[in-house]
Amino acid sequence: MIEITNLDDKRIKEFISIKDKNLIAEDLFIAETHKVIHKAINSRYEVLKVLCTKEYYSQNINKLKDLNVYVAEKKLLESIVGFNLHHGVMALFQNEPLKSLNELGDKIMIFNGVTSPENVGTITRASAAFNFDSIIYDYKSASPFLRRCVRVSMGNIFNVKVHKSNYLPDTIKKLQENGYKVIATANEEGAESIIKYKYPSKVARIIGPVGLAAGSAFGIIVVMWAWFGVNLLSIGLHSYGFTTGLAT
Repeated sequence: MIEITNLDDKRIKEFISIKDKNLIAEDLFIAETHKVIHKAINSRYEVLKVLCTKEYYSQNINKLKDLNVYVAEKKLLESIVGFNLHHGVMALFQNEPLKSLNELGDKIMIFNGVTSPENVGTITRASAAFNFDSIIYDYKSASPFLRRCVRVSMGNIFNVKVHKSNYLPDTIKKLQENGYKVIATANEEGAESIIKYKYPSKVARIIGPVGLAAGSAFGIIVVMWAWFGVNLLSIGLHSYGFTTGLAT
């Protein structure tokens, strides 16, 4: 345990001055809140350092004793923007290389232009409830490893495989060649009812831009409803012409 007395200390610069997108470019990410951090600690990701209050350290010393921990007075850490929201602790993790398409599981969620971190995090959390084990996000979407995405997902991002697509039409074509059924929801004549639809063993579902604040409990419920035929998310438009429409 190392005590910090100045926020200009370079040993904690990742928590203070480095933007999320720059951390992600270096295969790093930050987790916040007690529950999310301890999920991450127990996952396959390497903990590089923890920044917390002295009170938090004393209450969790057994869980943190083998880690690289920096502690500071609560008043000092509260000067970090948003630190009050994080329950007195943040942690920096080494991300693993993103997966290739061939390494993904049989149930894939595809983010197509979903730019809101709250929406990415909420849908990641909801997808876990339906046993989706992999995520693909395109270059227009927020990375699921942004700190807000990680927090809103309640750490469920640590349990899935992640792939980034630089050009989604090619990615969808390759998925289809590998035996995946690629689907999206749409209100259109001739589409199959989502209530009656039986998911194949290998499926990839496209989620498009979402027009609501999905970080709330209501947002999570709306995401769940979308799976049972309530079209409230403006999701899965046939942007690329490769998908099967499901009536809602």
